[in-house]
Amino acid sequence: MNPLELHIAGATVTHTSPFATLDVPDDRNLLPTDLRESWVIPLCFGIRKPEASKVIVQRRHLINDELISALLANFNWRPRTVAAYLAAVSNSDSFTTQIGRLLLRSDVCYAGGAYCVALASFNSAEAISFLDKYLDYYLKRTELWFDQAEAMAALAFLDRINRTSTAARHMDAWVNFVKDKTNWNLESSLVRFEETMATVNEIKTLER
Repeated sequence: MNPLELHIAGATVTHTSPFATLDVPDDRNLLPTDLRESWVIPLCFGIRKPEASKVIVQRRHLINDELISALLANFNWRPRTVAAYLAAVSNSDSFTTQIGRLLLRSDVCYAGGAYCVALASFNSAEAISFLDKYLDYYLKRTELWFDQAEAMAALAFLDRINRTSTAARHMDAWVNFVKDKTNWNLESSLVRFEETMATVNEIKTLER
């Protein structure tokens, strides 16, 4: 991919990390038109929009591992975001490792929040471990304004459900991380995250 194509795909920040060699499917071909028009365009900007939820409910019988795999493999933030949402609402926790690795790699912008939603939806030891590992590393990279807030919100959300205190372990690092980020507010991030999770859970309960 040339620099313009990488930028469009969301690879806007060049960074090195110990996670760069984690194996994930990496399809850099243009996404088929039917997938782009049927799924990516209506869903990539957020699952909480009424039209997005409507699309998922109407087409949920078409959501399967093949669809999620195709979207998640595509090297572009838009299909990867949609894939994470679809994995969340369909309880497709077989994608935990792939989504967790994508979060750690952070190859493209914008998709990380959706990865956190999927991992929080799965609420497994493996999913929590990916969020924990992400924060262990990326809260120390204070120059990278990535998805640290979403990951913290995801852990705080799961702490409330599981009666644990995993997020508390990262609070000192969080305070240091946001020293130069005046618009970053963990409470606001948690409210938004809980609203998104409420939408995910609502979609899960709706009849096909």
